[in-house]
Amino acid sequence: MTGLIDMTASAALTGLRVAVADAVDDAAVTAIRDAGAVVVTGSSAPSDQVVGEADIAVTADPPPTAVCITPTAAALRTRLSAVACDLAVANAAMTVLAARSPGRWPADVRLAAPPEPVIGVALDARTLGAVTAALSRTGARVVDGDFGARERLTVPDGVDAVITAPGPGLPRDLCSVTVRVDGSVVTVAARAFDDAVAVDIAASLTNMQEVQRVWPLSTADPVELVVFGAHLRGGPLTHQLTDLGGRWAGETTTAPRYRMTVLPTVPPKPAITRVPDDLPGTALYGHRWLLSAAALGRFLAALPAPMQLGKVEFDDGSWRTAFGCDAAAATGADISRYGSWPGAVAAGAVRDGAAG
Repeated sequence: MTGLIDMTASAALTGLRVAVADAVDDAAVTAIRDAGAVVVTGSSAPSDQVVGEADIAVTADPPPTAVCITPTAAALRTRLSAVACDLAVANAAMTVLAARSPGRWPADVRLAAPPEPVIGVALDARTLGAVTAALSRTGARVVDGDFGARERLTVPDGVDAVITAPGPGLPRDLCSVTVRVDGSVVTVAARAFDDAVAVDIAASLTNMQEVQRVWPLSTADPVELVVFGAHLRGGPLTHQLTDLGGRWAGETTTAPRYRMTVLPTVPPKPAITRVPDDLPGTALYGHRWLLSAAALGRFLAALPAPMQLGKVEFDDGSWRTAFGCDAAAATGADISRYGSWPGAVAAGAVRDGAAG
């Protein structure tokens, strides 16, 4: 997945027509209208043909073969599903609903699927081939197992999600995302509060762009960390963030108040320090990651000296939690002129050439 779709709650539904079932409460309807949508009906559960009558349907009883997000039961105050023409639109609708009616999320929630998820498959032979082919393109690892009948379906330890046939009756302690894959409709089921994991896997199945702003980010209280070196996306230490359920959230640049030197570690790491007010500094390139509060705490507890986390000023005037270094240890070669760790590595200014 290479592109990014960013759906935020404030205007995510502008101009869209939303069918709302009778069971949907007033708070949800208000949230939908506030997001710019037009509520077109109040009826019982919508039919499978959402597009035409409306772009989105919000219901407690989704049709079994529609593109749909059904969250963890406790993730929203009211159990609702978002049915739409495609996954990006369903994600936008659920973002709006979750932001207005948040549930209780665990402190260690995963905010992304791992780069190489482990997937169980419980499908008939015809659908299995299409799904297996789609998964093979994503780097996922498919495992065999007995995952139980639909009403008793389980996602065992060591498995990130189970892909099964669509339909009613999934256990309420699971979340699910239903999508179309090469003409077939399948459901990605994941453990409670692994909603972001389920969306990511469903997106990869449909070969769509990555959904950057997955809907749990609107309610699960993620915290941000900016990195500059070996933890950059694709770097040798990225796994330390993805193993904690961290989600890459884009590029950023500091204010021109910093310097970057090389620490003699394995792999090499940059030391980021703020320059005094009377000295020139440099704007440095970094990556933003989102983690749960517990994940950031575990990451900080394992961080070796002289690395530190603290507030860093960025070019938009914001201050964000980011990597820094004890200034007394930042005595290595100054590579600030390259503007970034990858730039210094490409120029041969970092020994051992560990790009990060």
